[in-house]
Amino acid sequence: MSLNFHYAAHTYVDNWVVCDREARKVLGFGRGATPTDKEACEQLKKVANIYSVTRNFRKEEDGCARLSPVWKALLEIQKQPVNDTEAKYCVEKLVNTLKPTYGRELLSAASKFLWMRFGSPIIIYDSLTWDWIRNQEGYSSITTYNEFYDAWRKKFNEHQKEIVAACEELLNANVTKFLCPSEAEEKEFEQAVKSQWFYERVFDFVIVNDESQRGSLPKV
Repeated sequence: MSLNFHYAAHTYVDNWVVCDREARKVLGFGRGATPTDKEACEQLKKVANIYSVTRNFRKEEDGCARLSPVWKALLEIQKQPVNDTEAKYCVEKLVNTLKPTYGRELLSAASKFLWMRFGSPIIIYDSLTWDWIRNQEGYSSITTYNEFYDAWRKKFNEHQKEIVAACEELLNANVTKFLCPSEAEEKEFEQAVKSQWFYERVFDFVIVNDESQRGSLPKV
């Protein structure tokens, strides 16, 4: 089955508009984000709902209280990771910090929250992406996030030119007229589409769509 880069690019735009755009603004380290604890936890709650990780957190508390330890832990990771080694370390650190509070290793949630805060080079882990990577030739034996990370990065590098081309087509198709009513928003969108973090999230959508079709699941 061939990978559909254009479909994934178009689909990710919807996700960016609905969730990632605002979440990255509120939670984003180094992008001028100075949210209150309440604002940050409200945004974490939205991300947890949209990214289907809410079930991992204590149900006896309201949405903000149950996620306040996550925000405190994120604040402890001050340095923007600049390479793969640092990105893996950030994910490992957050997983280990949250485990005593929530009683489990929240790898998927940790990677998603860290991506909202830092973007690239954090790589998001989820079950469909994991399954897709393990189904690729030579990767069936991976067992850890670090191995998953390296395999994901290698596959992304193989397809980066195709991903960039698909993202450029978003600009050529002038989708901004539907998404960006102001000149400032149009500029923001154009900057996003040309960013490494955007390319990498599009590849996530390429993977998830391909794995969903393989398993006869609805596209996402």
